[in-house]
Amino acid sequence: MFARIYRWFRRLFILVWLLLVCAIAGWIAWANADLISVNLFAIQFPKLSIGFYLCFTFAFGILLGWFGTLILANTKLLARKRELNKAKKEVDKLRAAQLSP
Repeated sequence: MFARIYRWFRRLFILVWLLLVCAIAGWIAWANADLISVNLFAIQFPKLSIGFYLCFTFAFGILLGWFGTLILANTKLLARKRELNKAKKEVDKLRAAQLSP
């Protein structure tokens, strides 16, 4: 029951967070409507609004941070699984040693 309520609140929180992020992105795009052209590593990008480039950079940073965190979390998870398997093998050895006289 508590897991169901937790999932519902978690989904509600994510929805509110996404709506807030979209509202902030829309406000930034509206407040920064001037057109600029970005030159990055000798690549000329088209003239778009400052707000678009800011929102794109923000979204790219979020995705990059999310993927970096995902990689670190998976690395730690694999290390913990290896430790758990090692401990299980040790417990199995101890149980086998206790059973055989």
